[in-house]
Amino acid sequence: MIARFIILNDNDHIMEDQNNFLIELESVLEQQREYLESKELITLKETIRLFTSAFEGIYNLLLKKGLIVEDPYKYDQKISDITPPSNDPVLDSDKNNTISQRLSVYDSQLDFLNNFYQFSTDFITIPRIKRIIVLIKWIKWEKFSEASIEINTKILAGVIGKITQGTDQMSINLINDSIKRMRELSKKIVSQLKVLSLYQREKYKFDIRNNIIVQLEISSEIMQTKPEDTLLKIKKNFVRILGKGVPFYSELIKEIFAEESDSEGESLKSELIKKLSIKKAKKEVKENINYRHLLMDSLRILSTVSIPLEQALNKLDFNNSLIQEKTLSIGEKFRLWIMNLSQKDNIKKIIEIDIFDERLSSTKTVQLDFTEYIESGRKKMRIMASLSNKVSTTFRKLETASDDAVLNFISKSLEDITIIANKLDPVNIYLKSEAGREQRKALKGVKIEFTSIKNILVKTNQKRHDYISRMDEIEQMKKLGVI
Repeated sequence: MIARFIILNDNDHIMEDQNNFLIELESVLEQQREYLESKELITLKETIRLFTSAFEGIYNLLLKKGLIVEDPYKYDQKISDITPPSNDPVLDSDKNNTISQRLSVYDSQLDFLNNFYQFSTDFITIPRIKRIIVLIKWIKWEKFSEASIEINTKILAGVIGKITQGTDQMSINLINDSIKRMRELSKKIVSQLKVLSLYQREKYKFDIRNNIIVQLEISSEIMQTKPEDTLLKIKKNFVRILGKGVPFYSELIKEIFAEESDSEGESLKSELIKKLSIKKAKKEVKENINYRHLLMDSLRILSTVSIPLEQALNKLDFNNSLIQEKTLSIGEKFRLWIMNLSQKDNIKKIIEIDIFDERLSSTKTVQLDFTEYIESGRKKMRIMASLSNKVSTTFRKLETASDDAVLNFISKSLEDITIIANKLDPVNIYLKSEAGREQRKALKGVKIEFTSIKNILVKTNQKRHDYISRMDEIEQMKKLGVI
């Protein structure tokens, strides 16, 4: 609640008018704050989540295609507030490394904004609004072209052009869809932040009026006749009255002077109250609360797991083939060839691996059919990859399925992929144990892919839990009769 104020000299008609205006301004600001907290900021957070999801689709595809490289120190970064990546010029010889590093920073910044930022009127102040806008507009999605004068936009458009000018239609569709979504969502985010900015600007001006101007007993006449002297006086007493950390915005203070002028003051005040007032329609409209977009967002994130999963399975298959090629005798190779010709190539390769059970905090040895493991993993990988293609059968079925069906699909997929992922390193350890000393040098590791898979599953699960908690809230509100 905004602090109350006291203005003396009640007999003074001018001061009495100022007092009435401040009372009315305080009231509409409080209504505006409640509206922002209950609706606009919630919508803003969801829009930013969708924006981030669209970017991750592009970012992960570029990593898969090898057009950019992942920053090995990405997860060591400590972020305390929004700091957009650099816009400094780049040498042609260093474009790939620079844009890779900057996109990695951008991805981390968006992740911080989604998962650690406080979406409240107290926290998202004017300086933070400016930083969020700079971050969202770091790439000019509305003018995304290699001809852009913005260096990062120009370089990224060139990198993406290598995909859109190719023959991989699925990747082209994903890129075009994501760019279109980001163009629309960035525009929406900026528009939502402007609504919040109006409140923060007028709240700032209210604090100046209610604290500094009242305490220093600055009259409307002084503001009009000696604006520069008045501004200097306010600046000298600013920190003493409002404390350190509050920025000094001279342009907003000058707006106060204009609102206290004889010629246009009353009309400006009237217009200000009108802008901040919450129309009854906004409060009375009954919305159909639908969080299905959280489920679809979860599916988009989950679809990106196909990239590291495919890479990891290919590495295991390569390692196995390398070991078999080196260890089989000529007679064994001949028998294997005869078996393949007679369609007896379904002979199982049973291996023993050690898996750590986090629930029991113990390791257990299990038998695994290597061939079946690889085949089932690739089958799951293809299903996940199809989620990013809007014309695929899997995506179209889920798009028209019920929320419960989509949620069950996500939950089951998370469980299945977790089981597959947890066996990646144990299987590779077994293969290394079967390889000779010289062979081990040629074997490929899967820890990077496992980390990527784990991070994707965590983000998917966060979105899933977000949906579940929202639906639980709605159920509670229904039981209480609020909805």
